[in-house]
Amino acid sequence: MKASTSLILILLLLLSGCTTFHGVTPLYPEVGNPNYPADVETTQPTFRWEAVDAPGTTYDLIVYNGIKVETFLEGVKRSRGEEIYYREGIETNAHKIEIHLEMGKEYYWSVRTRKGETVSTWGSYDYTLFLGTAYVKFWNRPYIFETHK
Repeated sequence: MKASTSLILILLLLLSGCTTFHGVTPLYPEVGNPNYPADVETTQPTFRWEAVDAPGTTYDLIVYNGIKVETFLEGVKRSRGEEIYYREGIETNAHKIEIHLEMGKEYYWSVRTRKGETVSTWGSYDYTLFLGTAYVKFWNRPYIFETHK
């Protein structure tokens, strides 16, 4: 193996990200580095997540506005805003929202399971980006996406 190939592989390993999901695992929109939200090309996305193999289980879905603040010294800060959509008792592992989102905006979403009176916590994820000898970590974040500009 050439030295340049080895160097590239080492750099890729040092600049890699790791995602850990808690609760229901999202499928669409994809989830990864929260600094670069997944892009959806519709104002009414169909959210998808991994199905839970337990008869009688339904799902709840929630969508929030995203708040994005950019400053020269502090960079970009993102946070979850107000709830704009909620559906309870969804019987499949996909749901097309019934409202139109705004184009070019960030949103957060999550899903949880429900079986009778038992309700799980909302799904979330942790993301760690390794930067050589340092790293950046996001904990317990709802899933983020952006509508296509």
